[in-house]
Amino acid sequence: MAVNETASATENMPTSRRRRRRRRWLIALAVVVVVVVWGVIVGVMTLSAYHHDRKGLAVLEEVKANLSPGTLTSAASIHLLDQAQAEFSSAQSELSSPLFAPIAVVPVIGRQYRAVKALSSAAGTVSAVGSSFVSQVQGLLDQPHGAGPERVASLRRLGVLSLSAEHQLAQVNTGPSQQLVGPLASKYNEFVTQLYDARLRLTKSAAVSAVVANILQGPQTYLVLAANNAEMRAGSGTFLEAGTASTADGSLTLGGLQPSGNTTLPAGVVEATGQLEHNWGWLNPGLDLRNLGTTPQFDVSAPLAARIWTASTGQQIDGVLALDVVGLRQMLVASGPVVANGQVVDAANVEQFLFHDQYVGVTDNSTGADERVDALGSLASAVLRQLQSQNSDLRSLANALSSAVTGRHLMVWSKNPVAESAWTVSGVAGTLAPRSVDVSLINIAGNKLDQFVPIDVAVSHRTQGSGTAVTMTIKVSNQTPPGEPQYVAGPFLGSPLAYGDYGGALAVNVPGSATHISMSGLGPLAVRGGEGPTWVLAAPVSLDPGTAVTGVVRFTEPGVHGTMEVVPSARVPPEQWRAGGRTFEDTAPTTIAW
Repeated sequence: MAVNETASATENMPTSRRRRRRRRWLIALAVVVVVVVWGVIVGVMTLSAYHHDRKGLAVLEEVKANLSPGTLTSAASIHLLDQAQAEFSSAQSELSSPLFAPIAVVPVIGRQYRAVKALSSAAGTVSAVGSSFVSQVQGLLDQPHGAGPERVASLRRLGVLSLSAEHQLAQVNTGPSQQLVGPLASKYNEFVTQLYDARLRLTKSAAVSAVVANILQGPQTYLVLAANNAEMRAGSGTFLEAGTASTADGSLTLGGLQPSGNTTLPAGVVEATGQLEHNWGWLNPGLDLRNLGTTPQFDVSAPLAARIWTASTGQQIDGVLALDVVGLRQMLVASGPVVANGQVVDAANVEQFLFHDQYVGVTDNSTGADERVDALGSLASAVLRQLQSQNSDLRSLANALSSAVTGRHLMVWSKNPVAESAWTVSGVAGTLAPRSVDVSLINIAGNKLDQFVPIDVAVSHRTQGSGTAVTMTIKVSNQTPPGEPQYVAGPFLGSPLAYGDYGGALAVNVPGSATHISMSGLGPLAVRGGEGPTWVLAAPVSLDPGTAVTGVVRFTEPGVHGTMEVVPSARVPPEQWRAGGRTFEDTAPTTIAW
């Protein structure tokens, strides 16, 4: 009955009314269709922009993973940066369509859209700035680069380019940062952090370029310490040879190196002070350059070395530079083979030559020791002369310097506060940080056995109340083979050590925030105290050939989450570390997190 009445009412409805009703229905349907089509198109464009952004980010990650000077300034890196910029530009084109206008004004969704659009645009700008910067640096490197004033001018130009790129990055708009959804907020924070890191790198580059240019412009005099990794100290080899390098008009001249023992002073002429005296005074660091390096803080050892040198020679110096055998090997990669005292030495054989071959036939009381020093000094001078006299591959040289600095094989200190600040920010100053952790085996026997004494470090942690208990298990092994030269393995006249015996101290630096610090397994502590921003513990180690010893260091860190950074030891072979399910060598600063 009701159905029939409805049907009858519809039939009796005026035609105009029925038309209006149909029109409203058609309009509503059209609106729905338009909204659906708009939604589909916007969805497709959003998905397309998302894929472009992902491709661009993947390319930037590839560039970031190859940040060495040589690869960063290669044509391939420029191509990758251009590729990333093209991807971000495509994403920006999609997101800038007028079709997104309705979304932009929606309070919550609109903020997310504006943030994505801004980040995409910012990433494109960063890629474009990076490509332009690398292209300009590449052009600078490809120009004729003679010695002297041209080298200074190139360094100053590099500083200008770095500051210009940093200024451009400082203007990048990263968009809204508040009230973003979780994944987007995470990406935003990651991007802003990486942008800050890029700006910091450029600032460091500008500062270091200016300082190096000023030093080369001269005139300045630097004390050069040649360190041998076969006889180790903390974070460096023993400073067995020393001499001076002078700079003027863009050129660097290295004088002949001499045995560090020539600088031995009477007690009381130069004295260590502060923490160095408190911790390591028993090794008399103020008497002899060979007694330095007991602390991994080169910014502490270097000023004392300068005082010792001046007291011994009367010569005033402007700074101190330390270079070890590994650093010299890396320089030889850039310079190519050199000839020193009739010996052809290259990157492939320099370690064998300086760690072993130069000692064959040399005893602790023979005249051959003087010949060995002459060979080492001649080798260092030959490498420097070759690097300055030829049109060297500057990318190879930059890579060599970068690797040497990263592994603490090249360290520099300056008495000029501005220069020292530049060395510090660039990582070449050999400083410690509050979160530093360092394991050093300090050779106090005078032999050259560290090349046969590997170190393995295992780090574990567990939550303990509101903090974290950290355990470092350190194994030291003496693997000295038979038949080594006496100057390498002993025994020495008047020494109680037999052939291959290792005598030293195991020193461990832990973060300055650590509490309840202890060391066990090695006997009574010889050192316990503050060392710069860290704490240090040390205990004696005595190892016959074929034996090993294990020391255990425990400490507590505040909070259940944290990090610490491993300081490279500069040992050969490198220390082997295990932490957090991964294994690594301490050839570069490495972060351990919990």
